[in-house]
Amino acid sequence: MWNAGRETSSPGTELSKNQAKKEKERLIKELQLITEERNDLRDRLRFLTERSMKNRPHFRPNPYYEDLERMEEVVMSILHSLEMENTEVHENNHKLKKEITFSK
Repeated sequence: MWNAGRETSSPGTELSKNQAKKEKERLIKELQLITEERNDLRDRLRFLTERSMKNRPHFRPNPYYEDLERMEEVVMSILHSLEMENTEVHENNHKLKKEITFSK
């Protein structure tokens, strides 16, 4: 009675493991195909939506948008260089502190 819930290794179990593996592979392929189709449809929708918005009479693009984008790129570049400089200074400061404590 106590042995009834245990699974034993048998040819039937191996067959079901192989079937499960094949089913898993099939489902993964199907999921990949569905994901690709979803991404394609999303891209098409985005393209159609952007095109239709530009063709609307009340839609007027902001003339300063491109300027703002360029300014953002410049500011982000400056920020990145400052962050790198800050990291470098911090590392040098840490090295100097180690040297000071070592020389004492």
